[in-house]
Order: sequence, then C-alpha cells, then structure tokens
Amino acid sequence: MIQITIRDSLYFSFAGEKSINYGILNVTINNGMQEEPLSYTRTIDEVSTKGRDRPYFQGIKKEPLKFNVSFAFEESWDEQKIREVTRWLTEHDYYQELYFTNDFGIDPERIYYALFVDDPVLIHNSLKQGYINLSVRCDGPYSYSPVMTSRLYIWDQEKYSSTTSNFQDGDKKSVVLDTDGSLILNPHKTKWSDFPYDMKWSELDQLFT
Repeated sequence: MIQITIRDSLYFSFAGEKSINYGILNVTINNGMQEEPLSYTRTIDEVSTKGRDRPYFQGIKKEPLKFNVSFAFEESWDEQKIREVTRWLTEHDYYQELYFTNDFGIDPERIYYALFVDDPVLIHNSLKQGYINLSVRCDGPYSYSPVMTSRLYIWDQEKYSSTTSNFQDGDKKSVVLDTDGSLILNPHKTKWSDFPYDMKWSELDQLFT
C-alpha cells in the first residue's frame, strides 16, 4: 500500500538517474484537489457453476500498482533532449527503481520497482515547451522501504568457548565464539534417538541446566 503522496514531490529518480539531470520536474496539471493512488486494485476470484446462482469464492487477487504521472521540462527542449529523455524513461526491458522526493540529500521513504507503459504523450505549445504524461506499472501491489542497515559492531574480546557433554556417549561438543565474533556451531544435530528411550522429562531438563 502507498503510504506517502507522489503529487507533492518536485523531483524523482528512475533507473538510478535523477530528474534534475534532465531538467525535468514532477508536476500536477489538474487544478484543485490532487488524486493519489490509495492502494492496489483488488478483484474477487470466484467460480460460477451451472444451476447455482451463488459463485464459489476462491480468494482475492491483488493487481500490481498502476498510476499516472506528468513530468514538465523546466526549459525549452531540442531534438537531442527529447531523444535522451525518451530513451531514459521508455527503453528499459525490466522493472527499474523509481522514487519521488523533494530532497535528493535524504533517503527516499518509499521505492517502487516500475516501468513506464502504455502510450507516453508529449503535450506542448509548439514552442518546444511543455510536459509529458506517462503511466507507471509496478512489479507488484506494494511499494518498498529502502534497505536499512545497522551500525557495524567490532568484536574486541578474546575467543570464548563453551563445552557441553554429549547426552548419550559422553563426548565433548563445543560451541565457540571466535576472535572476530563469528559463532561456530557444532554440525552434529541432536536427535530424539540420541536420548535413552526411558529418559524422563525431568532428567532431560537437568541436562540443559
């Protein structure tokens, strides 16, 4: 589900390239209140059979996000500019990262993986000034959060080792935390067959304490 608006964002980035590099702004042409895609399109998946007025409900089908955008040229264009913009927006063969923002200095809140589809339209005043209308089709019904990474913690302690006894044959098995912080686990996986068949739950609990 879309959680932020698109219409109030002045810039956008698509396929790793920023709109300001092409002199293009994200604009809204209509006057008055702005329309935003609120959520994905839902359709009911059901099966109808002869002789039964009520169809059998199969589930809900979620359609990929689709919405329209308008991008305006800040200045008049020439033929080379039009070719560059057309190639950038319409010549990709797979979904590309798309996000909208007012400040490229901060991370985007929501990211779409999308393609521009249908019939792109160039609207102008015959003076090489105007805007383009495009339809955005996403790879699924949701937008995505950016990748979040935590700070890097440096393990500066000495090697730590914990040794436990095998419950059946008395062999020693170790769990080691190496000097670089890596956890080394014993590849042997304890199975129920490793325990005596007549062992009680109280005795099993004592082995872990």
